[in-house]
Amino acid sequence: MKALKYSRREDLLDRIDILLAEAPLLDEQDLFVIVTYLDKSSTALSNQAMREALVRLVPERMEQIMGCITQPYYDQGKAEGKAEGKAEGKAEGEANILTRLLERRFGTLPSPLRQRIFTADVGSIEAWVERAFDAPDLQSIFDSN
Repeated sequence: MKALKYSRREDLLDRIDILLAEAPLLDEQDLFVIVTYLDKSSTALSNQAMREALVRLVPERMEQIMGCITQPYYDQGKAEGKAEGKAEGKAEGEANILTRLLERRFGTLPSPLRQRIFTADVGSIEAWVERAFDAPDLQSIFDSN
């Protein structure tokens, strides 16, 4: 009930110890529910403030409780990073294929062109690859985009 009472108050940060006074007596699941509720419902309470309160009140359980709160953010960040890495890897692979194709057809590529290829998005690279099969020169591949 205290969590409901204090979570929207502007002075929540000043009252966090009052709100969590029974924390040492609560089982892990109940404490986790309260801390999660506070984390989701209050903009006045930062993770750092929550961490400091838990260190004062239940130091031996602080890491476990904070880990449960931050795990969803970690998992989301990990998934986003993995997807971003895959996209970058695909773009780099496509850029390598395009430069090999172009060098075989037209000889050594100018540095600015190589840089343009390796900083382009996958869609552009794929369009250039398609044009490279029949293009009479480098200019006709890249001027169309």
